[in-house]
Amino acid sequence: MEKWNGDELLKEAVEYFSCPGFRRLMEGLREKYQSLSRLGGSIVIPELTEEEAKSLEGFLQMEVKPGKTLSITVQRIKKSMDQTRFAGCSLETLVSAVLNDTLVSNKDRKTKEEAQRENYFRQYESLFQGTYAGTWLKDALVKGSVLNSMMVRDYHSNPDWLENQLPVICRGINQLPVFSGIYERLPVFAASVSGNPHYFDEGKRSLTYLLLGIRTLLGESSPYKTAVEGRTGMLYRAGIMKDDLNNWVLCHGIRGFISGGVLHEGMEVYVKRKESQILTLQNISYLESVTPVGHEIYVVENPSVFSSLTERNKKDYTCVCSGGQLRLSVVVLLDLLAESGKEIYYAGDFDPEGLSIAQKLVSRYGNQLKLWHYEEELYLKSMSLEDISESRLKMLDGLTDERLTAIAALLKEYRHPGYQENMMEQFV
Repeated sequence: MEKWNGDELLKEAVEYFSCPGFRRLMEGLREKYQSLSRLGGSIVIPELTEEEAKSLEGFLQMEVKPGKTLSITVQRIKKSMDQTRFAGCSLETLVSAVLNDTLVSNKDRKTKEEAQRENYFRQYESLFQGTYAGTWLKDALVKGSVLNSMMVRDYHSNPDWLENQLPVICRGINQLPVFSGIYERLPVFAASVSGNPHYFDEGKRSLTYLLLGIRTLLGESSPYKTAVEGRTGMLYRAGIMKDDLNNWVLCHGIRGFISGGVLHEGMEVYVKRKESQILTLQNISYLESVTPVGHEIYVVENPSVFSSLTERNKKDYTCVCSGGQLRLSVVVLLDLLAESGKEIYYAGDFDPEGLSIAQKLVSRYGNQLKLWHYEEELYLKSMSLEDISESRLKMLDGLTDERLTAIAALLKEYRHPGYQENMMEQFV
């Protein structure tokens, strides 16, 4: 469309103000309109050139010196326009025509961009409407939500990635194994969704989106469960196993049942022989339920204590070894055992890491979990000569259980850890 629209006066004005001497004045007026949604305020032009000074002096009818800074109000510019043969020309129309750019305020531009972005997000929600992914994508339309923030960032910084990968991630959301009642290894799941077994590897943005979808669809874990389970636990809740063979737990005296309440014959052999066994996360994924053969469930941190307990007790006895860390396999097995309703007795080392594990278990299982051998005199008996660094001692600040905070106070006082191996006679 011809920009002058047949207005000869505007055409002449455009020709006059299109010279380099007025360029920065026109650009300054455009910036003012963008910031104020109107032409107002003042225009500042630093370090005027010879040509600018000459052009502006003639137009403004005031002394303008090259090399100086000119500060002039928009009102003064309009008044100068009215004193020229171009009086009657709209200053907004003139600026737009000279710069060949429609004047749009920042506010209007932002509103338009937000509308375009929302339509972009809405098209994906419509594309997957009626599916799990469609339910998840509703969050993309909620300003301030985690998904909205992620997609807005990728929409601006990496639009090609978002356009190409979001449909793939949505397919993955719709194909989560949990919806079919099965478990799949992460690489197998990734390959089935994208053709690439590494598509959801650690560090990939696609994994971040997948985890967010899992959290939205399966519900938020409580803070303490999130701290215990982590990303691996979230994937497991969705039926996806990560590092299933390297994620194992040492246990004793546990009877397992698979789908339909059928006895797990392999586990039963260990029960009958009163031998300990190692269960991987894959083994545990087959279990529908478990039954402890003992009247109580004992959980210890150290393998040496575990061995002592299981070898000395020839009666029916149920024991789990956490191995000094709460691997997902440990947590999942304890969750199954907790469903029996039997009390769980936990004993761990008297150090920042051990007390932190105890706190997580107390938070997870509540009154069903009993702290075992956490008397203050036992800490003094088990205390070693090893020093605890200041950074490790800070871990104790997160404890809330009174029994654990009492031990923590002694740790801060003596700054030496206590180990279960130093009080083996207590575990009989």
